[in-house]
Amino acid sequence: MTVGAFVIVALTLVCNACSDKIETPTSATTTATTAILFSGTLQPRGVRFYSYTLTTSGAVSALLASVERNGVPAGNALEIGIGAPAGTDCAVTMSANGPASLIPQLRHDAAAGTYCVRVADIEGLAAPMTFTIRLIHP
Repeated sequence: MTVGAFVIVALTLVCNACSDKIETPTSATTTATTAILFSGTLQPRGVRFYSYTLTTSGAVSALLASVERNGVPAGNALEIGIGAPAGTDCAVTMSANGPASLIPQLRHDAAAGTYCVRVADIEGLAAPMTFTIRLIHP
C-alpha cells in the first residue's frame, strides 16, 4: 500500500467515526442489593440453620462463602439448602453439595416472607469447621 493510499484509508476511517449527532447518556436505574451473612461452627455430622425474612419479592442467591478450620480454608464439601422454617428445623426445598465458592450454589425466586438457609456436614468432618453463608437479594 502506498503512503497516499494509506492516508486516504486513515482519513476515511476518521471521518466515518465523526458524526453531527450528539447522544445524551441516560441515567441508569440502580437496585440496592442486600447481602445477609450467617457464620457459625459446624460439628462433624452436624446441621445448622438460620431464618431470614424478605420484605420484597425477588431472586435470592445463596453461597457457601467459606469453610475453615483454625482460620485455614478447608476444601470440605458441605450441603447448603434453602427452604422454610419448620419448628426447630429448616424444611429444605432445594440444596446443593460442594466446597466453599464465590459463585452462588443456589438461586430461587422468592415472594416476601420468612425463609431459612441450612448447612450440613455430608462427608463426616474430622473436626469442627467454621463456615460463612452469604445470601444476596435485591
